[in-house]
Amino acid sequence: MNIAILGNFSDSQTAIYVLNSFRELKYRTSGTDIRKIMEDKGVEGTQTIVIKELESLDFKPDMILILKGLELKLETIKHFREMYPKVKIINWFFDKYLGTKPIWETDEYFDTLSEYDIFYCSLKGVADKLVEKGFNNVKFLDEACYPDFHGETYMNSFQRRKFNSDISFIGTIGFNLQHPLRIPILNRVIKEGFNIKIYGDFVCDPKLVKTISEVSSKERMINDRHSIVCQSSLINLGIDQDESIESGYSARLFRVLCCGGFYLTNYTKGLENYFKINLIDKPITEDQELVVYYSENDLINKLDYLLEHNELREKIAKNGQKIVMEKHKFTDRIKSMMEDLK
Repeated sequence: MNIAILGNFSDSQTAIYVLNSFRELKYRTSGTDIRKIMEDKGVEGTQTIVIKELESLDFKPDMILILKGLELKLETIKHFREMYPKVKIINWFFDKYLGTKPIWETDEYFDTLSEYDIFYCSLKGVADKLVEKGFNNVKFLDEACYPDFHGETYMNSFQRRKFNSDISFIGTIGFNLQHPLRIPILNRVIKEGFNIKIYGDFVCDPKLVKTISEVSSKERMINDRHSIVCQSSLINLGIDQDESIESGYSARLFRVLCCGGFYLTNYTKGLENYFKINLIDKPITEDQELVVYYSENDLINKLDYLLEHNELREKIAKNGQKIVMEKHKFTDRIKSMMEDLK
């Protein structure tokens, strides 16, 4: 099967993981950076250029896989089907929002969504909401890790000293609706006196979050640098955006576990369906794959406890690494996608 992938390759993340995973599975695959084209040529120019890119391929695609794809108009997607009448047009949507609204409330996008043969959502709760809206082409397909980029990484002595910390947090900092818990939780952890290092972009004036800014490098950490931070930290902290929709956890979960990092994250609905976790008011056990906190106070108590129990932490981290390497790689997701297409 021949695959044409249209996505954001500029950030060296998900589109590359997907492209390389298809190639590892021996599919003939091309990649077009529609984000870069749009930044250079604008929305209107993008439509013409992407069509020409597909026309110039040295193979006829059996599937066009669009990763989120907000750069493309409905008419352009319909044109793909006219170009290749037998092609399967698939979307893999890695978000909850379109702009400021959840996708299931964005009526103006519904005609485009309906045009896809399959519209995959990486958050099950988002897929469920769209199915409730009557879309029968929607399915859940989780994110994953890509071991070549997210696996254990060699660190020299300088890197170990530079990134070493009891606790790390990697993620964007700002006052927005998508991550309302981050600033108050990080402020609480800092106030309690823990040794924490924070990495990621600031989308607000750092002066407004002075306490957090003082322990942040403000560096984006992706791929091998992300792994270095996770391996150098005793605890990697997760603060996910939506506790109420199933599988509302960040893809960072897979990437932390892949490199052998220990992950402590807030509970999101259905997390116990995918990983072995401690349920509310239940003890932490060494057969778990990650650890969950259920409130700010619970987080502080668990940080105290886990920093004192090295062997328990290390066993849980090894379990987490094992499960993602067995079941949660991008090649595993692509195999599921191919089964659906059959």
